[in-house]
Amino acid sequence: MSSHEKALVPATSQYLSRLWKDAPKDVLQLRGSMQYGDEFKYVTVNVDPKKFKDRLEILHITDVQFGHLYCNVPVFREFRDWVLKEPNRLVLFGGDMVDAATAISVASPYENTEEPQGQVFSFVEEAMPMRHRVIGFTGGNHERRAAKTFGDLGHLIATFLKIPYSSGKQFIDVHYGDHKPFKISLWHGGTGSRTKGAKMQMLSRFMSQGEAQLYLVGHLHDAMMTFDWRERRKGGRIHLEKFAGVMSSSFLEHYGTYAEVAGMAPSGTLMWRCILEPSGHWELTAR
Repeated sequence: MSSHEKALVPATSQYLSRLWKDAPKDVLQLRGSMQYGDEFKYVTVNVDPKKFKDRLEILHITDVQFGHLYCNVPVFREFRDWVLKEPNRLVLFGGDMVDAATAISVASPYENTEEPQGQVFSFVEEAMPMRHRVIGFTGGNHERRAAKTFGDLGHLIATFLKIPYSSGKQFIDVHYGDHKPFKISLWHGGTGSRTKGAKMQMLSRFMSQGEAQLYLVGHLHDAMMTFDWRERRKGGRIHLEKFAGVMSSSFLEHYGTYAEVAGMAPSGTLMWRCILEPSGHWELTAR
């Protein structure tokens, strides 16, 4: 090669080299099982209670719809930076992390700032500082908007961030202190329900599946929570075990978007947080 010639390096390779060079290193012990292709349906997380003696916080972040003209990016950054302020804060991605409108999707691509692949690149750069805190990720209908022409964008996001991904449901076991384990079921959600009762029915149906202590959904851009009790037989007695279902809202503005045009109820950004105590107790708060 002569002195005036240069080796050609694809722009994508340069992007990946720069992206992973500065990426945070893993700080948690994650183990994936129930592998289907590149997806992990079951994730086990081990957290040393000596490292976090007081509590462990798990924040649900869903329906960011990054790339939409009216995605509230400053609020997403505020949540990301809040997570990074304390080392005991972990994250679950609930899907619709990018908007990804296409020419054949329900929404118009003119509502977006760039094409779906560009949205993935931009979102990954925004989310990369907290990649080491993400313990689960389920894809939503917006990630699947590209499925007919490109592929599930959730796979691409998860590959760049090096986090466990499932296009459907994901089951997360968190081992922390007396939580042996704390069981979480994560799903993006479904249906086009608009009333509070119909939305709660979708959440309630999800809660009727399995034996998790916490069920998390998004999709309907509303915030709600409900508790229930499960009968457990042990030692000739019935022990009542509490479990909860939550729906977090969205980072998408209401006015000026399809939500306003369709007459949906307006909502702000409200994400649910689960606080685990090493004693085995836990509680829910919304941020």
